[in-house]
Amino acid sequence: GKYKEALKLIKQENPFPSVCGRVCNHPCEEACMRGKVEQPIDIMHLKRFVADLDLNDATKYVPQIKEKKGKKIAVVGAGPAGLSCAYYLALKGYDAQIFESLPEAGGMLRYGIPEYRLPKDILDLEVNLILDLGVKLSTNVTLGKDYTVSSLKEDGFEAIFLGLGAWDSSKMRVQGEEAEGVLPGIEFLKNFSLRKKRDIHGKVLVVGGGITGAGIALEAA
Repeated sequence: GKYKEALKLIKQENPFPSVCGRVCNHPCEEACMRGKVEQPIDIMHLKRFVADLDLNDATKYVPQIKEKKGKKIAVVGAGPAGLSCAYYLALKGYDAQIFESLPEAGGMLRYGIPEYRLPKDILDLEVNLILDLGVKLSTNVTLGKDYTVSSLKEDGFEAIFLGLGAWDSSKMRVQGEEAEGVLPGIEFLKNFSLRKKRDIHGKVLVVGGGITGAGIALEAA
């Protein structure tokens, strides 16, 4: 019944327990010693349970923030890495500002994972908890186009974290994969989330039966 205490413990290491409670492949359960007796503890869903309770609570858990240091840190990229970086910087008293090239924060969580696996309202709630710590977010701004590392330094940022993401799909290394009508999985999911129109018609073949392939098949349908 110590739900707030449990969440406080979880958030020492993970700013996204509700998100991970939905999409994590829970490798920790493979190492759970309870599995030697009967079956591992359902760690992933326990974290999701206490985190969801808090998200729906009128008095949400707010971590303690250390005394302000008066130093600005720039975070390039509002994906899981950038958001986590900003979260821990804010807790340590730094003024963190995130610069994101896409319209909304979340990175691969928003643009690479289909809605059926990760509802975007859940993602928004956990992102907003980070912004509520005083983290600033600038969207639709691209490194090298709207600003540079040098311009950030000129604007008074004393350190810069680059969390640009891994947006390139793995290559199959087969003949014809660059042909017209052949779309990389991550690119397809990103464009689908951005509501970009794609000329897809007739029969669609999805190569790969993993999580990405299953998400593409569902979105294409």
